[in-house]
Amino acid sequence: MAVGTLPPTIHVDELLMRPVEESDREPYRTILNTDDSIARWTTIPYPYGDADFDAFLNDPGENSYVIEWDGQVAGGIGIRIDHDAQTALIGYWLAPEARGHGVISRAAASLCEHAFDIGVQRIVAEVILGNLTSGAVLDRLGFTLEGVARSVHAPSCGLEGGRIDEQIWSLLPGELVK
Repeated sequence: MAVGTLPPTIHVDELLMRPVEESDREPYRTILNTDDSIARWTTIPYPYGDADFDAFLNDPGENSYVIEWDGQVAGGIGIRIDHDAQTALIGYWLAPEARGHGVISRAAASLCEHAFDIGVQRIVAEVILGNLTSGAVLDRLGFTLEGVARSVHAPSCGLEGGRIDEQIWSLLPGELVK
């Protein structure tokens, strides 16, 4: 079975997931440069500069979305699909003021549901070891913790740099908890 394509925009409750735009430059730079937890728990370059945003704007990758919450940029989410293997890798980050409101849980659940609807058979999330918040989100969504990959090369990992240990989580069709 061939894997289809995801919609360019996704709405869920008061959330809008849409493609990145030039107008997102300042919100991205502000959020990504003022929140140490994003630098600590993601592989997004830190500090995040104009060149980083330009590279993302010019090649955001397949299925990368800006998350708007109540009309404001609140974070980012993406899912990279391997069409041949029918698998996907999901990743996300969220501004501090949007945390604790179910924003990432709802955005990730919706994106996973769409991915399964188009034929994806396995979704993986890689979480830097110690990121309990992200692990809790994945657990609530029905992901299974498969294990830990040690000493993974992650040169752009903000404050950690170089190599990290990361948890590997997976979700199969029928396991998503909404």
